[in-house]
Amino acid sequence: MRQAEALGVSAGGVVAALVAGGRFGPGPGHPRTTAWYARLRKPDFTPPGPVYGIAWSALGGLLIYSGSRLLMAKPKPGKRMAVALWTANVVGIALWPAVFFGRKDLPGSVATAVGMSAVAAAAAAAAAKVDRKAGVASVPLIGWLAFASILDAEIWRRNRGGRRR
Repeated sequence: MRQAEALGVSAGGVVAALVAGGRFGPGPGHPRTTAWYARLRKPDFTPPGPVYGIAWSALGGLLIYSGSRLLMAKPKPGKRMAVALWTANVVGIALWPAVFFGRKDLPGSVATAVGMSAVAAAAAAAAAKVDRKAGVASVPLIGWLAFASILDAEIWRRNRGGRRR
């Protein structure tokens, strides 16, 4: 695949996932979700709201970069698996907010975050076998998702392990 096509496909996927997930998050267009999230008991290590936007902008850029490199890579063993795992990462970006904010399912969101962490690790390893730079660009997502899993689990623990509407 040519560079422009690969960038278009990977950027389109990542932006679509971020937009889809963003439909569920707190903010001016979602006053009930904003109020629900504000009522949750959260640990001191919960980042302030703007950090999420900065982090996901950087992670989205890295996902676009790694996805485009994978799509442009010459056919070789493991390429299809690397692209499939990259795609699973992108789907997870849309899925987690639907579970946490949309369904307000705290235990389900922990399971989703942990699953996303495992997929991200597998995706980075698979990508590195196809394109070293794509693999390296995939590593920050693993760190962020590991942190998110810990944060998510602590929020669940502090809120009696269930749904809070």
